[in-house]
Parts: sequence; C-alpha cells; structure tokens
Amino acid sequence: MVNQLNLANREMDQAQAYYELAAHYGLWNQGPFSDGAHYFGGEDNPFINEGMMCANCVFFVPDGRCQLVQGRIDPEGLCKLWIIPDSELEV
Repeated sequence: MVNQLNLANREMDQAQAYYELAAHYGLWNQGPFSDGAHYFGGEDNPFINEGMMCANCVFFVPDGRCQLVQGRIDPEGLCKLWIIPDSELEV
C-alpha cells in the first residue's frame, strides 16, 4: 500500500484507484499506449532537478521496481502515473 504521509486526500484517492486498476487489469507496461505508463529513464527525464522522479514516487520500491509498472525502474526515471508528495518537489 502507498505511503500515506504527506499526501493530500485527492492523491490518496488517486493512489487507491491506481492500485485497484492494477489489481483488476494487471500492471501497466512501460510503453506509451493505453496499457502503458509512458515510462522513461533518468537519461531522458528533464524534471529531475525539480524532484519529479521515480525515487520520490509513492509507488517506487527501492530495489528498482514499481508497484504499478512492469520491469526494472530507474530511480531517476518518470512516468505518467507518478504521485509525488509536495515535500519531495522543488518547483
């Protein structure tokens, strides 16, 4: 389950909805289409300096996995499913 610290109610509801979708349909793949998370690695992430990266997302697992997206995940990568607490952002 998602780390509930520092999340707004809207983010908690969004995270719960993503978990339910993953439980029902399976994990998203890394691709750009409807079953994909549009994931990209850190080398392509223009938002790292703002804290927008997988390592700061509530779904990231420190061993290089995501609770929602299939495959290996770069801690400095990002996808369209990110939920990052405001405390981790520098915008």
